[in-house]
Amino acid sequence: MQYKYLEEWVLVNESFNLIFTKIVKFEDQYAFLFSKNKKTLQINLSPENSFCFFSKIKKLPFSDVRELKIFNSHLRNANFENIRIFEKDKILDFLFSKIDVYNQKIEYHLIIELIPHYQNIILLKENRIIIDCLKKVSFAENRFRQILPGIKYEPPQAEYENIKEKIDYPLTYDDKGKIIEGSNAQGGFNDINELFEKLYYEHIFVIRNEKLKRRKISNLKKQIQKKKHKIEKLDKEFSDARNEEKWKQFAELLKANYRNIKPGMDSINVKNYYQQGFPELKISLFPGKNAQQNIDLYFKKYRKAKNGKKIIALQINKTKKEIEILNEEIQKLRESDFFHDINKKDKSKLIKEKKKYRKFKVDENWEVFIGRTNKENDLLTTKLAKPHDWWFHTRIFHGTHVILRNFGKKELPENLKRLCCRLAAYYSKAKKSTNVPVDYTQIRYVRKPRSSPAGYVIYSNQRTLYVDPISMREAIEKVGK
Repeated sequence: MQYKYLEEWVLVNESFNLIFTKIVKFEDQYAFLFSKNKKTLQINLSPENSFCFFSKIKKLPFSDVRELKIFNSHLRNANFENIRIFEKDKILDFLFSKIDVYNQKIEYHLIIELIPHYQNIILLKENRIIIDCLKKVSFAENRFRQILPGIKYEPPQAEYENIKEKIDYPLTYDDKGKIIEGSNAQGGFNDINELFEKLYYEHIFVIRNEKLKRRKISNLKKQIQKKKHKIEKLDKEFSDARNEEKWKQFAELLKANYRNIKPGMDSINVKNYYQQGFPELKISLFPGKNAQQNIDLYFKKYRKAKNGKKIIALQINKTKKEIEILNEEIQKLRESDFFHDINKKDKSKLIKEKKKYRKFKVDENWEVFIGRTNKENDLLTTKLAKPHDWWFHTRIFHGTHVILRNFGKKELPENLKRLCCRLAAYYSKAKKSTNVPVDYTQIRYVRKPRSSPAGYVIYSNQRTLYVDPISMREAIEKVGK
């Protein structure tokens, strides 16, 4: 924005009596909110065109805004007194004052630098010492000027003088946002603040809105592409899962030819007893594995394929639905005039988050729950678990809470006790250790002290078991055997 227009705006709005509430921002747009007042001061720091204006719009037109906490903590309830503009550059000085706890008046200067490509907002004390700023500049970035908290503010050295020019009203702007004066500005504005407000909301805001929409659509398309790749992988896994009987037959045939498998072999020819005439069949081997390990690997592939078919099919359907939701969101973004409206409408239609804590069912009487965070540990131990359920946690080492739900109120089986202890060891800092001590007791003996940190509990009547860690996947396989 040209200096003469900024100077004119300052002359029209040089003195106030407004009580500051807070500053909020969205990207390079800032809004000063005032108590018991219907207007806001908005600052546009876009690289192409930087200026300020008063508006009756109380909020920024975008929903994703955040507060500037340090600025707000110093300026809250301060009196906004006046504005002045530096004589040689596009720098505005906003004067604020407030009464401190000692009943003394203190002043703050909020410097708005509207210099193209070097826009900044800097908060100063009375003695011109910087309290905080949006863009911090050290000597490593600029050897002529430093902008950092704790040092004295020095304005940039202007290498030119602003020529005093008279503005020829009315004013308007063209398609590129350039201001037009006088007879060429038919149907224009006689108020510089009104011009700035219209320029922002009917030109700059529209362009920015389109950029945000394009960026959002681009991100959604990337998400769709990732999900399509995921479906391709799942389809491949599903086709492998269909060969469950094949992997079982390979394992059984290798068992029948156990003695013929030598270390280092990459394949073996065997008679296929599952077909008439016993034709010869070539089975690929893992050269680095011995005979028993090769057999175990094929049995493992069989179990994984058998259990995985249903899960993979569900994942494929779920991913396809997610792609449909994302495509609908893209379509609505394209049809909508305002980016922020789409954000508000689609919040309820966003893809549901995954369940937080881990869990798997053993049978109708037992189910295992494993927390991921301290808050989840609290949720599982204090809310979900019942007095007759069992609680497991590593001794000495930090780790998660493992809960074994006891729906039938039965005695704790030895195999489940050891399994849950091994899970507690795996999901702890002792994950890579062996012979890990794990305490276990019933929930009735676990208590959370008042005002204690998340995840912290005290317990009694515990017993200790020394075990080797095991992952949840391995635990599920053991339960399924």
